[in-house]
Amino acid sequence: MREYELTVVYNLTVAEAGGPAAAADAVTQVIAARGGNLLKVDHWGRRRLAYPINGAIDGDYVVSRVELDPTSITALEAALRIDERVYRHLVVRADELPAPPQPREPRRPRPVEGSAEPAISAAVAQPVEAAAPVAEATPAPATETPASEPAASDAPAAE
Repeated sequence: MREYELTVVYNLTVAEAGGPAAAADAVTQVIAARGGNLLKVDHWGRRRLAYPINGAIDGDYVVSRVELDPTSITALEAALRIDERVYRHLVVRADELPAPPQPREPRRPRPVEGSAEPAISAAVAQPVEAAAPVAEATPAPATETPASEPAASDAPAAE
């Protein structure tokens, strides 16, 4: 027996007809019929599809970890392919899955009393009018005349 991850996207009529746990029960029945063990079921519920399938824009997602004999995978995929309630399915070997990301370190709170904080708050607290004359006092950069228009010194003197 080998461990697999099975993801199935069901039509929403499955949940409407059989209740909220109907999709998870359907996965359990399919796995049990093939002689497998269901290790974990994660029912994501109603999610938006990436693109419309048969005119539907939402699906009922069920992600599960199962133990199956490798020879029964083709029978499982054939059963899911035939089932009209299944929009899409994916079976992946669990040892081929990427490792989960490392947890992040919690953020440390900033110190309330610090030498840098009063200087920052004083710079931010300046009124806009006080900053405007400083911007006007800087000289404007020299602009070049376009090559298509001759400058006044290049023009011939008309006398």
